Amino acid sequence: MQLAIELPDELGQELLKHADVQEFVKRALEKELSAEKKINQTEQELFALMAKIPGSVSLVDELIQDRRLEAKKEQQDNK
Repeated sequence: MQLAIELPDELGQELLKHADVQEFVKRALEKELSAEKKINQTEQELFALMAKIPGSVSLVDELIQDRRLEAKKEQQDNK
C-alpha cells in the first residue's frame, strides 16, 4: 500500500537524512501503533476493574493518566 502524507519542511528534511526512509517510517509507525494498542488495552483493563470496585472512578482515571504519561515518555525516549 502506498500512502502520501504532507510533512512540515523541517521534519521532511530530517526524514530524508535516513539511508532507508521507507524502512525508518515503517518501524516508527509500527512502534507508535504498538504503543497505542498497549494504551488502549490498559484502559480497557482498568475500566473492567473499575466496574468491579465501587467508588473507584477517580482511582482509575488517575491510573489511566499515569499510564498515558508513561507511554508518552517512552515514545519520546525511543525517538
